[in-house]
Amino acid sequence: MMNSLKLYWMKEMTILETFRNIHLLQIGCGGTGSWLVPSVSKLANNIYLRLTDTETIYYTIVDFDIVEEQNILRQNFSEWDIGKNKAQALVNRYCYNFNELTCKNKQVQTITNMYKLFNYQFSDNLNLLIILLGCCDNNKTRHLMLKFAKSVTKKFPKIACVYIDSGNLLYNGQIITQAFNYPKENQTKLVFEKKKRKKKLDFKKMFPIDDVQDTQQSCEFFGDQSQAINNLAAALMFCNLQKILIMSELPPELITFNSSGYSTFDI
Repeated sequence: MMNSLKLYWMKEMTILETFRNIHLLQIGCGGTGSWLVPSVSKLANNIYLRLTDTETIYYTIVDFDIVEEQNILRQNFSEWDIGKNKAQALVNRYCYNFNELTCKNKQVQTITNMYKLFNYQFSDNLNLLIILLGCCDNNKTRHLMLKFAKSVTKKFPKIACVYIDSGNLLYNGQIITQAFNYPKENQTKLVFEKKKRKKKLDFKKMFPIDDVQDTQQSCEFFGDQSQAINNLAAALMFCNLQKILIMSELPPELITFNSSGYSTFDI
């Protein structure tokens, strides 16, 4: 049984043929992020168990917020988490899925803050794939993550970065995937989507930052979001991540979804 399982992974998981180091960095552990951690931590551990001594995978989750009573209505927290940092509460629970799961209780407001989330020095010799998982609720952080992805890949051409962002309201939302320095032979799906799309995806237009005050989404049971839509968003983000790590293939640049009884996406 183990031999067949090992052969399956050797056949399917080709991402390690290109990158010897993988770092999953998730910013946001609230509505969507809290539901994403269980799946990603388990996948990270499945990959970790099959790595050689020269290969590494990291999974870091970042959030500065504290769990409040209203959060447990739709987010993946319980009463005993109230008063704890969101990222730390999830590490306490899901470190059993992946022992290397770590967290940062920090506010991320600048490019310098982003670089400090990594506990090692970047270099041209670092064969690294960074996957940014954006589960934040404000556009400033979205633009900061995109800016970091462009910055690190420009400074270090051998480092690749994929930014997967999730955003949603009560019934609908979208998942956006942006790739930088990712091998061209693994971009077939993304290139196809770009050719099929008449207009180029305009990140600034989709996520305007004209409003100087960031608006926080409601944490009520049926406010601007719900448990159902957050679970769906997390599941679709995980599908995109799994496609990258297991199939070594980029997902479509834009996926839209609707939870009111019908779908508008195709994976």
